[in-house]
Amino acid sequence: MKKSPVAHKIAKDIFTIPNLISVTGAALAMHGSEKIDTAEGLAECAVGRLADVLDGKVARMTGQTSNFGAALDATTDKIVMAKILYEMNKKGLAPKYVLGTVALLNSINAGATGIANLRNKEKAETRPTKSGKVGLAIETAALVAYAAAELADKRTDNPKPAKFLRKLGAGAFAASLPFAIHATHTYIKRAINGNTGKEDPEEPRQIADVNRSLGSMAMLRHLSGRS
Repeated sequence: MKKSPVAHKIAKDIFTIPNLISVTGAALAMHGSEKIDTAEGLAECAVGRLADVLDGKVARMTGQTSNFGAALDATTDKIVMAKILYEMNKKGLAPKYVLGTVALLNSINAGATGIANLRNKEKAETRPTKSGKVGLAIETAALVAYAAAELADKRTDNPKPAKFLRKLGAGAFAASLPFAIHATHTYIKRAINGNTGKEDPEEPRQIADVNRSLGSMAMLRHLSGRS
């Protein structure tokens, strides 16, 4: 029996290499987050989150971009980050203000995206913003650094490695804020306008704004100078 064009398109959008990477990476990070205070769990989380960075690039390289893939990417991002934050909070692996800020911004983004989808007539796209992807990657690096600091505390009597990793985590968190805040601003605009599409052409230039970058570096130097 011949497949209908609709069924063929759905199958083509779902069963792709980028979607496989997204799901595999999410599963690996979710599993690793439950033992993120161990070397094995931390490695699983790091590799799983790295896969999230690669899925979009692979989709563009292979021409397998789709609305379903974009929605899957955005959804798995939020679920995995929520799981990692929960486990790190439960184990006391990072400062509460870091975990709380990341959780708050991700919650706003998820809620705004849901509203944008409801208001959008086509209900076709739930595309992560470029600034959001960058911010999420740096946030993940910050969380990995904090978790690694706890691991260093357990494995050595020398306090310097853990101290350095916590400063690295604080610096990465500070560096992620301009991107994360910009992404949240974009998601809120989408919710107001009922638009779930791509970023405006001006947005990448806003991300690279010199004053914002200088502010981030100043905050990084300030945090790195703390004892």
